[in-house]
Amino acid sequence: MKLPNWYTEYKDFIEKSIERYLKGYLALPMSAPLEMFKEVVLYGNRWGKKLRAILALEFYLSLTWKSLSSIKYEDDIVKLCIALEIMHAFSLIHDDLPCMDNDELRRWEATVWKKYGEFQAVLVWDMMNCLSFELISDIKDPKASQSIAKLISHSVGYYGMVGGQVEDMYYEHNLSELNIETLQSLHAKKTWKLIEASITAWCILSEEISNLDIYGNFGRKLGLAFQVKDDILDVEWTPEETGKSVWGEQKGFVYLVWLAASKKILADEIIDCKKIAETLGSKKIDFLVDFVANRKK
Repeated sequence: MKLPNWYTEYKDFIEKSIERYLKGYLALPMSAPLEMFKEVVLYGNRWGKKLRAILALEFYLSLTWKSLSSIKYEDDIVKLCIALEIMHAFSLIHDDLPCMDNDELRRWEATVWKKYGEFQAVLVWDMMNCLSFELISDIKDPKASQSIAKLISHSVGYYGMVGGQVEDMYYEHNLSELNIETLQSLHAKKTWKLIEASITAWCILSEEISNLDIYGNFGRKLGLAFQVKDDILDVEWTPEETGKSVWGEQKGFVYLVWLAASKKILADEIIDCKKIAETLGSKKIDFLVDFVANRKK
């Protein structure tokens, strides 16, 4: 689907913010191995939809009545957006490893481990995980910083991404034990916890907590829709179209409940998201819901 100008502006702003931050962080001269490692860090953070950061940014802008032009690189919302995208990037590097999903293609190019080797990939996602929390610790309000750090760590730790990946790897070899409820619980941890956190973290940042449950519910439903769409793309599209390996999710929704039922789950979650989006009064958030439903990559 054609991206509107505002999406491109948001994405460019976030990409430039990430690049600016990383180049500044890595500016000190280091040993030859670490100078080479800088290339791996920058490579692992390129491209992508930047959906999580765009969601956080648009919720922040639309509900604080601010414009993108009023946001400065040093603002806390920018630190949050960078941290979210660095965290998402390290999760992809992690998932692509031979001991995990063994993927060689990501965003139409070689995955980090395929291009630079496994030890480089492991170390870069270790570093990026730490770097995400270093950024969050720089948020000016200590109370907000602490709350967001706890929220994000919960989203990526035992009860989030790590726990989901443990279950994901287990059911890779024990498909007969997998059912739809278990699969949804798995992806609640692995996929949509961080999407939900992307939306609720800005509430903590701006002290807009009156509708936290509504925003959290929106994030959970959008996260489920995102994962189901991923599984549909895995069987309906090619690596040339999606920019990544396909036909690899033998434990996905499509393999468990088949294609028609997966599309019904997707449609139902998108309808619920659209209803919530209507109450927010942001056409941009409404577009982001459609973007998740209709994306091709």
